[in-house]
Amino acid sequence: MLNVREIKQSARTELNKQIGGSLTATLHMVTNVCMILLVEFGLYLLLNKFGLGYYYNIRNVFKMPWVTLMWGLQIAVIVCFLTYQRHVNRRLFLDISMGRDYILTRQYIFAHTNEFIRLSLRTSLVLTFMKLVMLMPLLLSSYMIYRWSMRNTTQSLTSWGLFVFMFFIGFTIIWLAVYIKYCASLALAPYIMSLNPRTNIFDACDLSAKLMDGHYGDYFSLIRSFAIYLPLVVLVYPFFLLYPFWAASYNIMIKEIMGSYWQDKMPSMIRRWQKYRK
Repeated sequence: MLNVREIKQSARTELNKQIGGSLTATLHMVTNVCMILLVEFGLYLLLNKFGLGYYYNIRNVFKMPWVTLMWGLQIAVIVCFLTYQRHVNRRLFLDISMGRDYILTRQYIFAHTNEFIRLSLRTSLVLTFMKLVMLMPLLLSSYMIYRWSMRNTTQSLTSWGLFVFMFFIGFTIIWLAVYIKYCASLALAPYIMSLNPRTNIFDACDLSAKLMDGHYGDYFSLIRSFAIYLPLVVLVYPFFLLYPFWAASYNIMIKEIMGSYWQDKMPSMIRRWQKYRK
């Protein structure tokens, strides 16, 4: 297993060979986000023109049912679109990091758009549901701490009350660590699905948890090494260099962790598609 320094060095070498493709894929991702923002801004101006600007008043979301419904539908559409685009970009960066022609991959994905939309949504929904279920004890204990602190004062503090309060604080801290590790154990699942779109998502989660065992230190070390660059993202332009560097480094780490389980089925699927579409 390569260390963080070796992973970053390998990522730099790959980026020097594939800098054009990396910047193009990053620009494609940023363009999609900007398009959503422009559509939202245009919709805001249009609704204001027809006297419906209250739709964007956050207080009306909880007061007017139809506003709540429209916000829910709008958020659902945006999330589905971004989930699909994230899946596409993940696959494109995998091809770029492996030195393959990502143009063919993009053509194949666009030729099977409905299939890949279902795949990305199914993967995202299952992973999100599993993480939410695991998050519930943490939310409950945090709520209990909040309620206890609001209802009790120093004057009314008892030994039993202090014990319960400290128990929930300790439980929250411990479960937070468990939750972070659980989320890390599922980190490989989206990449397993990208490498082989016909894989069952639950099998991918099981394999991810199995392969991540013993590699949590390497995983968090890489994330920590890039966390110091986050303030630079505010300047926007460094993002176009930092994100490809992060994606290349992350892909190398994933490949190292998966080892012999790294079996990319997409090239053979693309070759069959090219053969039968003629």
